[in-house]
Amino acid sequence: MPVSPEPADRESSVLHRDLTKSYRQFVGGDGVYLVDAHGRRYLDAVGGVAVNIVGHGERKITDVLAAHGAEVNYVYGAAFTSPWQEELARDLASVTRLTAPRVFFCSGGSEANETAIKLARQYHVERGEPRRWKIISRWQGYHGNTLGMLSVSGRPSWRSIHDPYLFPVPHIDPPYCYRCPYGLTHPSCGIRCAEDLERTIRLEGAETIAAFIAEPVIGTSVTGVVPVPGYYARIRQICDEHGILFIADEVLCGYGRTGRACAIDHWGVVPDIITMGKALGSGYAALAACVADEHVVEVLRRGSGQFVHGFTYSGLPLSCFIGIQVFNMIQDLGLFDRAAEQGKYLFDQLAQLSRHQIVGDIRGLGLLAGVEFVADRETHAPFAPELNLTERIVACAEERGLLLRQGVAGANYGRGGDHIQVTPPYIISRGEIDELVGVLDGVLHDVSAELP
Repeated sequence: MPVSPEPADRESSVLHRDLTKSYRQFVGGDGVYLVDAHGRRYLDAVGGVAVNIVGHGERKITDVLAAHGAEVNYVYGAAFTSPWQEELARDLASVTRLTAPRVFFCSGGSEANETAIKLARQYHVERGEPRRWKIISRWQGYHGNTLGMLSVSGRPSWRSIHDPYLFPVPHIDPPYCYRCPYGLTHPSCGIRCAEDLERTIRLEGAETIAAFIAEPVIGTSVTGVVPVPGYYARIRQICDEHGILFIADEVLCGYGRTGRACAIDHWGVVPDIITMGKALGSGYAALAACVADEHVVEVLRRGSGQFVHGFTYSGLPLSCFIGIQVFNMIQDLGLFDRAAEQGKYLFDQLAQLSRHQIVGDIRGLGLLAGVEFVADRETHAPFAPELNLTERIVACAEERGLLLRQGVAGANYGRGGDHIQVTPPYIISRGEIDELVGVLDGVLHDVSAELP
């Protein structure tokens, strides 16, 4: 049934994030394109927000859902399970490098990361180390928008207004070579940003630390930052030496986005807990997961036998059913490998944008790309925040039929810094990548010409 656009003079009853703008309404989609209420098509270069991986309007999902969706719509996860939850859990376990992992399903990445942190805390309590409660994370990292996960996140622009409610969390420096906080270069730096974890553990007291959490490739805080070789091997070593669990937050960068099932796999490092989200349901369902290694779960099994945690919609059968369809498409179409192949082509084309003087850094892995803009290439000085450069680039691109994601303000450690995110569906073709980069090229040319 076609959806009618909202009348232009009707005020929205939705509490939108930006109360100063009018929101474009999308009513349909086809592959990598979205269609607005006026029938105009837009190339979705961000997959919503790194969510859609199999394409919009995919009938392989909706047709099967129509045929089987009424079989079981809800069971309470604390008391029952469903065949779809069991099957999807096996599917996810099969693509990780964890040993006999167990999967806890959630509705979103914030819930998945809350689950991981509560699991890490209970793991240590059940092992007889109740003093271990602190979580160490990184500045410029993002792990969710609940008060708990905002506390753990290192995104100053989102934390400040809610600061009175946030609990104390030690944060270490990010592996952000373009803006190295120490003014060093690799490899002579000795991967000092990884050593900052060792320093922080010693200052806080190893006996108080439960886990370290990190996005293997940093998301929208400083989009596409990829650590140097050896970084995660050293992180894993430090965690092991101090009995600390390593949580890999794969909510944005995982599930094939970087060309591997999990982004951490690029470094050959195995975490203790992995969180996934966004791509699991490809936007057809709200779905995320916390995946724990056997050695973590076994401590609970031999102890209380209970995981003191839960959500009303954990393991929702319909969401898990859709997750199975997405997983089957990934397997049938080889989408993890495709993300790697198309990602190489994407970065080859994005490299052309370096001809624009405002482009400072192009970075990322697979189909997770970030482009950072600077006023001075030599000093990496950012543009003045009042120029609203990223907003102008994103708005100009949208006018030309290209949807980009604005990186969160503050790439320069909260003191300005503009960047965009490019995370298209894995099904994107080379021709569509050419279209994406071609439009962005024209946008950068025109926006640059307007700058003082």
